[in-house]
Parts: sequence; structure tokens; C-alpha cells
Amino acid sequence: MPMIVDPAAPHITPPERITSPDGWFAAVVDELWAGVVLSYNGATPPTVRNLVRNPSAELTLTTATTGYGTNNTRSRVNTEAQLGAYSFQHAISTAAAAGGTSWEIEPVSGEQTVQAGVWVKIPASGVAGLELWWRNGTTNLHTVAVLAQATPGTWQRVTGAYTLAPGETCDRIAAVATAGAGPVTWWADAAMAEVGDTLHDYVDGSRPGGAWEGAAHASASVLLSSVPQVDDVRKVRIVRQDPGAEPVPVRSGDAAWAIEGVGTAYDAEAPLGVSVVYTATPIYADGSTGTSSSLAVTVPAPEPGEDRDLWVKSLDEPGLSLRVMVVDWSGASSTARQDTADIAGSPYKAVAYDEHAAEAVQVVVDVPPEDVDRMRELLRSGVLLAQARPGYYFPDAFHVPGDITGPTPTGKLGSSEGYRFGWTIEPTERPSTIEQPMRLPAWSWDTLAEQFGTWDAVAASYSTWASLSTNGVV
Repeated sequence: MPMIVDPAAPHITPPERITSPDGWFAAVVDELWAGVVLSYNGATPPTVRNLVRNPSAELTLTTATTGYGTNNTRSRVNTEAQLGAYSFQHAISTAAAAGGTSWEIEPVSGEQTVQAGVWVKIPASGVAGLELWWRNGTTNLHTVAVLAQATPGTWQRVTGAYTLAPGETCDRIAAVATAGAGPVTWWADAAMAEVGDTLHDYVDGSRPGGAWEGAAHASASVLLSSVPQVDDVRKVRIVRQDPGAEPVPVRSGDAAWAIEGVGTAYDAEAPLGVSVVYTATPIYADGSTGTSSSLAVTVPAPEPGEDRDLWVKSLDEPGLSLRVMVVDWSGASSTARQDTADIAGSPYKAVAYDEHAAEAVQVVVDVPPEDVDRMRELLRSGVLLAQARPGYYFPDAFHVPGDITGPTPTGKLGSSEGYRFGWTIEPTERPSTIEQPMRLPAWSWDTLAEQFGTWDAVAASYSTWASLSTNGVV
């Protein structure tokens, strides 16, 4: 069965990608359909990236580094080192003079945050000041005092961060010390610059799991890591934790195929306007499971005052799903489940009772003329999910419409005004998710075949399985 009815339905790639801390699990909120595209990639997760060239002094003084200070004698020594065999030694010969090292980095611009960290060793006395600098050529963009972070007599990492102003570019970081009352010697090693909100542990291409992007020690470097025995991963089970509820499997992730650690899923059932947590767990060929990855996502709800305030979603054909305007919303009713009997000699009845039925409502919605045929088909497509904004105090409801009214024109026939549909939302249990196929709105194998004549054309357009299965969203 095709995943969608209208292959030409628009598909939006939202800008925000949320990634788990280990980098193996990612999500993109699909606001057009109020769903979440989920991608598990245990084989090639995002990497920690060090932008610094010659970061641990393993190449010459003139390779991607320069000295600072006219009274600073800089040398590359193998008598002191935090990592590798060498460090940069600075001998400041004059009281109150400053001296240090500036490292070239891959240039960063665009109002991004540049994290910086340098391992330093300073003597027990003699250093009056210690700073990290963010630079563009010989121009200082920002300085951070880090002397309080250093521990005299031992190697210590000092760190700081700077968010570039509009139009600024950072292509160097530096560590600079100021002498006190007399000459002083200090050392620097293992410099790291990283874009983002977090400075990770030091990385370079010679470290375990690391790789140089270009020439060894003269280029940026990355840390590559993957799920243990990733080649043996066959499936990934993805569950969603809603506020105050037990975790439930994602419909297309129970379990999703994840050949060699790569798999995708789509969830159109997350509650609107609240934060939920997704957890992905790899399943190996022998049935055992690996380390789980988690991330938090919020699917936006319609804002108060917006006309289209109810989502009606099809479980089998999500491309039919529509966001519609509620015209009439009856009060919820909950059917009693009771058996009663008179008791001789007592004014009271005996009551056998069970839990009340789930709350049901009568709903009337209005849709524009261009959505009438789609709404008619949606209401006859099987199990639906109705979702309203939290302020309606109506729980998300799986249901199959019974009697349907409409389309009923709100004005004269042939006018451009809306058309109304009415039905009862009487909740049912959530349908089973076990081994359900992935159904992504506006994308399926059928649409792929319509757009591409050969598999070579497909391979040329999509670089990964995750990109192919989600039409480039992840």
C-alpha cells in the first residue's frame, strides 16, 4: 500500500536538528505534519572536531603557529609535554612583559561560538597574568583571563569561549602570559578550538579514534566513534516518553531496520506543545541490545487564536492528515459501565461497576474547498488520531469515525467559503506498533520510482540511507 495518496503534497525540511549527546541519534521536527523524523546512525555519528593546526607542537615552530611578545623567546622542547612528545616553551625575559603562542585555526565566522582550550604549565611564582585570545590575523577580537584556572607546577587545561559578532571572523587562538617582577618561563601544549556550546576533551588525529582531515598535525582533526560491533546491528527500537506516562514504542520504530547501524523512523503521534523524550536502542543480530541514545523534542501546538486548532491524522496514510478549524466541540461524555439490582429489605441497589468508557466528543470542523476531497478520504481511511492544543483538555484520541456528516457548505453552493464535516471521536486503544512499516508523509518508494529512472540516479542524489529514506531531511 502506498504511504501517501498525494505524491505532490509539499514537504518542508525544518531547520532545527536535535542530536543526542553521543551523536548517534537525531531528530527533526516536521512542523508541516506535526511529526518527528528520527534517524539513528551508530556507524558514523557526528564527530568532535578540533580546528587547531599543529595543536600539540609536533611540527616546527613556524608550522601554523607564531609567537607573541618582543621579550618572549619561544622554543619547541621535548622536556615538557602534556600530550605527544613536544610543547611550546616561552621564556619571558623582562618584568611585566607578555609572551605566548598563537595557533592558526580553520576560520570561523557567522556569529558562531568558538570554544578554546589550552594545556599550560606555569611555575610556582612569576606569572602575573594568563589569558586566552581569539584573533583575526594580528587583531584581537576577545580575551579571557584564565590565570585562576591554572595550577602552578603542573599541567592544567585553561578554557574559554567567545561568540563572534556580526561580520567577525576568527582564524587564530592564542595563550599569552604576563611576567611578574622578573623573568619567567612557562609552557603550552594541546591547543583546541571547537565550534559549538561545548568544549570536549582534547582531540587530534594521533589520538585513539582520531583522524587528521589533511596533513598530519598541520590540519584540523576529528574524533570518530561508533557503536561497538556496529556491523552486527540489525534493528533499532525507538520509544517515546510522554510527560507522566509510560514509554511507548514509535509506530515505525518497533523495531526499525538498521542495517550496519543506520535506521530511520517517523512519529506522528507525539503530543503537541509538550516536551517528550525519544530513546533509541540498537538490536544486534543475536537479539542482544546495545547502548541506548536519548534526546528531547517538542512538537509545536497551534497557538491560541489560530483558526486551525485540531490535527486529524491517518495512521496508515499520514499524507492525508489535515489541520482543521473546530466549529463545534461538544462537552466530553464518558459512558457508564454498570449493572444494578434491587436488594430485598434494603432501600439501596446493588451496583456492579467497571471503569467508565473513555471520554468521547462530537466535533464539527470547517475545511476550505481545496481540502474537501482530502478530508472526505481522510475520514474513511481507517484509524485516525485527533490532537488538540493542551488548552482544550482533550486527551489525544485514536478513533475510527462512525457516522459522518458533510461536506456541508457554510454559504451558497459554489461559493468560496468553507465546508463542514462532523463525526464522533470515541477513543479506542492505540493500535499495535509491532513491525509496522515506516510511513513518511509525502515520501515513499512509489514517489521515489516516479522521480528517478535508475538506481544510479538515486545513488547520485542521496549520500546516505537515512537521507534516502527521509527524502533528505536527515
